[in-house]
Parts: sequence; C-alpha cells; structure tokens
Amino acid sequence: MRDEIQVQSLSGLQVQGSPTFQQTGSGNTQIGYIGQQINHITMGGMPQVIRPANPNYEYYNLFVIDQEQMDSLVAIPRKQALNEYTDQEIRKVYALPGLVAAEEIKRLPSLFVIRNQYGNHTAPDQRAGYGYIVDIVQKSDTVIVTASISHVIRQEKLNLLEQELLLLSAPENNELACVHWAIKRVNLPQLIQEKKLIETMDML
Repeated sequence: MRDEIQVQSLSGLQVQGSPTFQQTGSGNTQIGYIGQQINHITMGGMPQVIRPANPNYEYYNLFVIDQEQMDSLVAIPRKQALNEYTDQEIRKVYALPGLVAAEEIKRLPSLFVIRNQYGNHTAPDQRAGYGYIVDIVQKSDTVIVTASISHVIRQEKLNLLEQELLLLSAPENNELACVHWAIKRVNLPQLIQEKKLIETMDML
C-alpha cells in the first residue's frame, strides 16, 4: 500500500444530509448541536465533551502519539495512518482518499495513547484517554485530529489487554510503542466495562 490514505469504495457507508448548527443558552452556559453530533459545551474554563448521537461500537480508533502529554490536537504522519496495523478489510471501508469516510470514523469510540516508554510496558502513572474525534483534517503529510477526551485509563491496563484490543505484539513490544493510527474491530465500551478500566462509565 502506498503512503497516502486510500483504498477502494465506501462499501455501503452513508452520511446523510449536510451539517447544521443550532445554539441555545445564556450566561456562561451554551449548548450547541451540529448535524448528528451532540455537543455539551460549558464555557468559563470547563472542558468541552463531544460525543456522536449515534456511535458505532463495532470498531474503535487507536491513536498512538509521541509527545510529552495528551492534548486535544493529535498529529499522525500520513504514512502511519491506517496502514499495516489496520486489517485490509477495514481499510477498504475507512481508508478512503481524501478522508471521504471521516464522518463515519467520527462515530467510532477512540483511544488516545502516548506511546509506551518501555516496549510493551510504560510508566505506572501514564494515562491514556478515551473519547471521540471532533474533527479530522489532512495537511500535507500529516493527519490532524481534534479529540474530545471524556475519561482516562491507566495505560498499563491496556498493555495487559493486547489480545482483547487486537494489538500487534512481540515478546517485548506491542503497537502502543509505535506512533500510528489504526482502526480495530472491537467493541471498546463493552471491553472497558467488562475489564473495569474506567470507574465512572457514563457516556461511553
């Protein structure tokens, strides 16, 4: 597969209508609605939490980045986006030229991970984020994702679930040590609940 994000046809995925925006509220509280996403926006320093109205739990996004701390902006080199870490059949649906499937990708729950420090392990206090994609754009050789992170997960717990998360791994390494973006066929919210990865599991 070449470095750019591309593969075949959309295979039945449909995005209905064009986005519209409505905003209500007063004072320091505003609530907005965009297309098929529910946005809860609290002004005055509180974080913004965005979750799609109709999430698709059949798959999840995995973003592994190389930076000191998690931010709402995630940058992945295009050649490391939806490549060999994502099954070919999944790439046929989601890895379309020009991010044609971006609206469908935003419906998938996502893990946002700073790469492991020690191969298939990391520091005990390192945290990964759980949430959804707000926006996704392609700039030159980089894919830039805006993340809405609603929960944190101790990353070592993820390292212990290589098989369940469908992580590629070797005896002393796994894909949480490699910068990339992948899509996996796993019901992530269900796995989080079964393994008790998050104490407060509302709005997964």
